[in-house]
Amino acid sequence: MSEAVLWLLVALGFLAVAARAPVAAALVTAQTVLVGAAALAMAPGRSAEFAVAAALLMVKAIVVGAIVVAGIRHSAEARPHQEETGLLVRVGGTVAFALAMAALIPAFGLESRAAEDAAAALFATGLALALARRATLFAVLAFLVAENGIAVAAVSIGGGLPLVVELGVAFDLVLLIAVAAVFQRRILSAFGTTDSDVLRGIRG
Repeated sequence: MSEAVLWLLVALGFLAVAARAPVAAALVTAQTVLVGAAALAMAPGRSAEFAVAAALLMVKAIVVGAIVVAGIRHSAEARPHQEETGLLVRVGGTVAFALAMAALIPAFGLESRAAEDAAAALFATGLALALARRATLFAVLAFLVAENGIAVAAVSIGGGLPLVVELGVAFDLVLLIAVAAVFQRRILSAFGTTDSDVLRGIRG
């Protein structure tokens, strides 16, 4: 992948940390589609197995995006959650954490240092997103951002990961996101909120 695409992926993750749930979902879906599109663009000149794996990433992006959009439509809350941390703290902390992880992780054999830094930054952004936002939807989005970092690493390995590995990861991810979407809808129906802080306070 080009450096411009890699850092656009990272920027989309940073923006998702700052955005409200519907916008964050759109940003992470766009990030996932961009990973698939970039993998497809890398397919010419590589093995047929890599081309199939790249196509699979795009199909996964479309399916996961549809599930996330459906989850947003069926679990909208009347009022946005009040975040405990301010916007600048969330974004600044995420950027600092992602850059620190990218700087501290040694080279691990990808086609370029930029790919290694971007993969590490995306994984770190996923962790930060899960910690910084209260709505349960963000736990799903955080997993997607972190998985996008893993996908960047996968397609940046010489030759790419074997197809059977990509099939397994894609199936597991789609299944997990679908189950998470169903649980979020049921949580909202039962408790009237998806605020993780409020849910932690429920006893009995």
